[in-house]
Amino acid sequence: MKKIFALFAGFALVAGLASCGKDFLETSPTDAYDQDVVMSTTDNIEACLNGMHKAMVSQYFSRQNIGGVPSFQIAMDCLGEDLVFPAAGNGWWTNTGEVKWSSTRNPDAWTTYFPFTISYKLISNANMILDYVDAADGPTLQKEMLKGQALAYRAYFYFWLVQLYADRYDAATAATDLAVPLVTTTLESTMQPIATVEKVYKQITDDLDAAIGYLNNPANPYVNYSDPENKCDIDAATAMGIRARVALVMKDWTNAKKYADDAITAAKAAGRTLMTTAQYQDGFNSCTNPEWMWGFHMIADQTLYFYGFMAYMSWNFNSSNIRGCPKCINSKLYNEIPLTDVRKGLFDPTGAAWTMPKSTYKKYPYMNRKFAVKDASSSVADANFMRLGEMYLIAAEAAAKSSGDAAQYLYDLNITRDPAYIKSIKTGDALLEEIYTYRRIELWGEGHRFLDLKRLNMDLDRTGANHVASVSQVMTLPANDPKWKFAIPTEEINANDFIDDTINK
Repeated sequence: MKKIFALFAGFALVAGLASCGKDFLETSPTDAYDQDVVMSTTDNIEACLNGMHKAMVSQYFSRQNIGGVPSFQIAMDCLGEDLVFPAAGNGWWTNTGEVKWSSTRNPDAWTTYFPFTISYKLISNANMILDYVDAADGPTLQKEMLKGQALAYRAYFYFWLVQLYADRYDAATAATDLAVPLVTTTLESTMQPIATVEKVYKQITDDLDAAIGYLNNPANPYVNYSDPENKCDIDAATAMGIRARVALVMKDWTNAKKYADDAITAAKAAGRTLMTTAQYQDGFNSCTNPEWMWGFHMIADQTLYFYGFMAYMSWNFNSSNIRGCPKCINSKLYNEIPLTDVRKGLFDPTGAAWTMPKSTYKKYPYMNRKFAVKDASSSVADANFMRLGEMYLIAAEAAAKSSGDAAQYLYDLNITRDPAYIKSIKTGDALLEEIYTYRRIELWGEGHRFLDLKRLNMDLDRTGANHVASVSQVMTLPANDPKWKFAIPTEEINANDFIDDTINK
């Protein structure tokens, strides 16, 4: 990892203008400063943390489709069956290999390179905060906020890495299954061997438990708990939500339910509530949405050009990708949505019902209006990384797998989307299937489907729906296919003496 970590260890790459914070470092090279001086005060370190927030949605490698975590999210749904590309469009996500499943085992593909590299970039910056914050001059409560958020960031990105670059979690083999290099400090060599899945998950859960301890203090003035627009900060509810996600993947049903419950409670205490049906139709573009727990508020004059989420997933941004290839829902999944459910109205099964911004926009059956920009000439929109509805779904699934009233969690969510919804009387696998279906409906397009299929050991099946075989190409893929595990990038193999190319065999 010498090349990757040498490239991304500095804070110059995460500093920049954003609305999520008060101060930011200049974008001068970090070697123009004495690092010990830069990291000597908690205010300086907080500026670095704010730069990390901005790095979540920044463009990388001058690539049009690589805009930080929102690009991770798009890729995850491209690999699933619920997001349908009705045409090849201008080639982004189709010719780049995600929709076609032609790049996950290619160590030289952007598909495998950009999540690996960006994740380690943010991990390196989190490590630097953790290395310096205790010795910095500043208030103890500010240090606790900085440590809590840095730990949560490190856990969040290692969670991405272990899900993508390792086999799906299996408690029986986790102690020997290989994942990714584990680096937790900038004060020693970044060249490390591949760690086991068990060791990586242990680091993730330890980091999140510590983060929750630091952040779960409403009296701490350095953590913003209530500002409806500034949801960049990772607060206790968000850290609990990440912890719930991790427990779900680990099939730790007790902790998945516990932390989902805790996240719901903490989020409500911070003023988060489930959306109304009217808010559900607002375009998923604003941190002012009361359901969003963690996101990024992008100010209007900071254009994202063509690397933003909405440049690919909205229905109305004026880009060649949107004009030629509006994103559609799987027709079989659409048919599962009740007529009385607001979520059904976010899709047009005819492809003819809606008036488009211009005649140059193509229409296809089952196209979406879930995601929308307010200004068709700009892809600027707030980015969503976590919202309250997901926590109800995690709690429902975990309760169905263990104990508790799973149907009540599902009801509490669905009644806000569908006034005619009746609490399910299903049990066992039938209830689980209903929860899985509503998870697909609720989180469509938000970056969960590949990860859900992988953790549940499900086959990919795009048949019998509106997928275009010439575009999707891979219509089915068994759960045991090697393509579910991303290849470690060649650059990492060449730079790390502990890894050789047999890792991808």
